[in-house]
Amino acid sequence: MHPHKALELRLGALQAASFTSHGMYLPFFPLWLQSKSLSPTLIGFVVAIPIIVRILATAPLLSLADRSFGARRLLLASHFGQLIGFPLFLFADGSIAIVVLVALVAVAQSCIIPGNDLVSTNAVQRHPGLNYGRIRGAGSVAFFITNIVGGYLVGAFGADIVIVALTLIPILGITATLIAVPPEVPEPMSHDDGWKESESPKLSRILWLVLIAGALTQGSHGALNAFASIYWRSIGFSDAVIGYFWAAGVIAEILVFVYLGRHVGRSSGVGLIMIGSAAAVIRFTIMSLQPGTEIMFVLQAMHSLSFAATHIGTMAALAALAPLKARGRAQGIYGSLAALTTAASTIVSGMIYTEAGAGVFAAMAPLGAIGFVLMLVVVRLQKDQRIVRKSGPGFPS
Repeated sequence: MHPHKALELRLGALQAASFTSHGMYLPFFPLWLQSKSLSPTLIGFVVAIPIIVRILATAPLLSLADRSFGARRLLLASHFGQLIGFPLFLFADGSIAIVVLVALVAVAQSCIIPGNDLVSTNAVQRHPGLNYGRIRGAGSVAFFITNIVGGYLVGAFGADIVIVALTLIPILGITATLIAVPPEVPEPMSHDDGWKESESPKLSRILWLVLIAGALTQGSHGALNAFASIYWRSIGFSDAVIGYFWAAGVIAEILVFVYLGRHVGRSSGVGLIMIGSAAAVIRFTIMSLQPGTEIMFVLQAMHSLSFAATHIGTMAALAALAPLKARGRAQGIYGSLAALTTAASTIVSGMIYTEAGAGVFAAMAPLGAIGFVLMLVVVRLQKDQRIVRKSGPGFPS
């Protein structure tokens, strides 16, 4: 087997192991919370806790990957934290205990997905033959399968099976990390680098705007993540059908990753983020109108744009625009920004859902709209930069 293909498979396994956990947690953990008689407002708050933790923890923890601690140790510690934390939910009695446990486990969760993306995008830049889309698409396949299996498991065994599964899945993450991520060898610092080891290179204004736009668009999924399963169940859809709704989005997402994933390492990703932010506006506006089953499947398929195209575009921007010695920090900043917008939208969605039901989804559309406007600003800044370069020394200004 070609070395690049073998590396791609190992990195794909790393993504798949982590998204198996994500595929159980995201759609079905709210149902477990509901089984504990938590109110919609409290569910919105509890679902937002991990997001709030990511706001505070992701950037400083991911910055460790730029230093001697490294991504491998960070990922292993994160998976072990989940392995220890999730079984305690089976003994949680009352909302306070649940809130405390969610906050503790969230620290372990906060680094896994951005850490995987950091490892994967770094590998793509070191080995141009790799396809980020196929690597990340393996995670989407795992998410898709878990959505379907999880729906049947919850229907057959009740909500507690969610916690049992989340307890066992981190073993896959530990195994995949040991196989896919080699121990880091610190690179010697050159005296000519222009910065000290205790400092980090600055991020450009364009990169900041791209990260904010991507984070806002991802934040528009807050109501979907917290209340889509509950809303669908309230209007009569079975747990199995809910699983298929989530899976429909992931099938389309996989196709986008496969066909557009090569943009990572080859473009700035600006156009993809523009497409994703526009799709978010359209998707959540129509979803608030309570469409039927067929249209709901189409809207879920638009996850391939509102999420996947935005994600690929942001990863391409990080690979193209983030300084070499600050990639972990830049990845962590993006994770924190996305967590901030998602936390705010999720908490607000808990309040809105109680009063407006499906109208909560329309409240998410402005986040995508703002993301789209910011990307128009980025396009203008890039155009101005090209003009400046062309009118540099030796050219008329």
